[in-house]
Amino acid sequence: MRGVVIMNKSNTVTCSFSMDREVYNAFKSIISRNGENVKGNIVRYMQNVVQYEIPNAETIVAIEEVQKMKSDPTIGKTYNNVEEMMRDLLDV
Repeated sequence: MRGVVIMNKSNTVTCSFSMDREVYNAFKSIISRNGENVKGNIVRYMQNVVQYEIPNAETIVAIEEVQKMKSDPTIGKTYNNVEEMMRDLLDV
């Protein structure tokens, strides 16, 4: 993959890159099935990487889930430590 980034006066960049057509088409197909477009998905991915400093989508979803649970205690049970969680899990 090759890339070019062009700066303009409005503090935004235009990104241009080349990649394997089959990979792009597969990615576009998956993204389109979820009602998204390639540009929007890539921009949101980059924003998530910057916000969470981790590029793993599953980790980002897990962090958001924990934040939601912390803000709404009716969503699920929380534990103070692993032993407490294991006792509840194993029903000991």
